[in-house]
Amino acid sequence: MKRVDLKRILLTRITLFALALFVCAIAVTLKQTRDRLRADIPRTGGTMKQLIESEISRATPPFVRDLHGIELSGLEGIGRLVHFCAEVTDIYTRPVVQRCFGDAVAPVWLPASLMRRLVGEDARYTGPVGKYPGIKVGELQVTPNFDSVAQAAGTDIRNLLLITAGVLLLNVLVYLPVRRVLGPADDILRGLGRMESGDLSVRLPSFELIELQRIGEVFNHLAGQLARTMDEQRRLARRLLDVREEERRRLARELHDELGQCLTSIQAEAAYVRELADGRLPELTPSAEAISRIAAHMMEVLQLILRELRPVGLEAFGLAATLEQLIDSRNRSSHGRCRHTLQIRGDLTALADNLNVSLYRIVQESLTNAQKHAGASAIAVALHCDGGEVRLVVDDDGRHAAEATFEGGLGVLGMRERVLALGGRLTLAPRPEGGLRVEVVVPADAGRPMSDADCAEVPT
Repeated sequence: MKRVDLKRILLTRITLFALALFVCAIAVTLKQTRDRLRADIPRTGGTMKQLIESEISRATPPFVRDLHGIELSGLEGIGRLVHFCAEVTDIYTRPVVQRCFGDAVAPVWLPASLMRRLVGEDARYTGPVGKYPGIKVGELQVTPNFDSVAQAAGTDIRNLLLITAGVLLLNVLVYLPVRRVLGPADDILRGLGRMESGDLSVRLPSFELIELQRIGEVFNHLAGQLARTMDEQRRLARRLLDVREEERRRLARELHDELGQCLTSIQAEAAYVRELADGRLPELTPSAEAISRIAAHMMEVLQLILRELRPVGLEAFGLAATLEQLIDSRNRSSHGRCRHTLQIRGDLTALADNLNVSLYRIVQESLTNAQKHAGASAIAVALHCDGGEVRLVVDDDGRHAAEATFEGGLGVLGMRERVLALGGRLTLAPRPEGGLRVEVVVPADAGRPMSDADCAEVPT
């Protein structure tokens, strides 16, 4: 959908309408002038002929064809009403007298030549001039006074121009308050942009326009509701994350203390049985060795489960050392097929335990996705802690399909839950050089244990 600017459209359309109306009015004015002149030529010519014949009859005796001394004084009255030029010639086609009626000062910007071309050279009246008793004494030719006509038309066009200028001024006077009233639309757009970027603390100011004020009130109410909902969801996610990590910690401790000791006892008993069987019942030796091997395998599986439940050494050695151990372990297990690198910048010792666990799990899941599902040959992990926030970036060069953006995978779903609980943001985007980038930004003080008051506010 094409986006439009209401203020610009309003100003442009009214301006174009005024200019179009001005052009059309000029065209109508000129056409009416042309039609009026061409229609008035025969009537004016006949009237002038009668007046001239009357003047000639009074000024010259009968049977005298000499027209010298004729001044066309009888046309003074009609000359104030019409814009024509009259020329009288004698019977020998010699000019006798020529007079033009109407103002003769034409505007420079509307020359008479333009009116002459517009009206046409054929717009003229020609007729014989006679006297009693039916003697022809000359000929009358009437043509429009193009200078005077151009001046009159120029006056009309000037008036139209003034009216158009008034419309344009009115357009500006309308545009200014509309722009002032619609100016808060920019504030609304900025507020929506901040809300879209995740800033739910944004609020719109009061507006003069009632409709915009209602929009602002609804926006502020929705922003407050959304902020409260997101806060409740974040607290719930944090609570679930705390409960899940605590349950994992308890399971890891129970498995280590109970199952681990049991497997150790089984191995000891199997060793004792094998020692007795070697001296007394050699046929039991294979069974004792099998029990010992199975117990050792179960102990290895238990160690893997414990590492999945709780990262070994995370509490004792910190996040940096645990990540270095994870990267070294992945490099050894890949046997050169995938190269893992780690870059750490900033102090990570002040981070909360839940934040350390979440960052470790996100790195662990990202490495698994990149190596197992995308066949990456190089994975770079960068962890920076500065400016009050922690930024984790995992880049790989794997071959990710269009649908393999991890939007619906359980692993990424878990990552999103962790990031949501920490009040951060998770971004998965393809890299220009190929592969995928996983970026996590969370506050450095996130992951602190929830207080009893926070837990009481979490909906059940």
